[in-house]
Amino acid sequence: MMKEEIGFYSRNRSRLNKAYCGEYILIYGKRVVGHFASPKDAYKAACKNFPKEDVLIQECGKKVFQPAVYNPMVVL
Repeated sequence: MMKEEIGFYSRNRSRLNKAYCGEYILIYGKRVVGHFASPKDAYKAACKNFPKEDVLIQECGKKVFQPAVYNPMVVL
């Protein structure tokens, strides 16, 4: 579960934190599929685009990596 997404973020953390500092990124697989001003906006996009998949929503610019894994089917 989420091994690919967490690995992608971990490997690219420095670059992503610089590019999206202060924003929330939505990661699916090995790519950023969107960046948002709030976790709520990122979650809405996840529900719309990946309704049955696990996704990683990560706040960029934080020194500590605390992954937030969402599965819209479970949360709703």
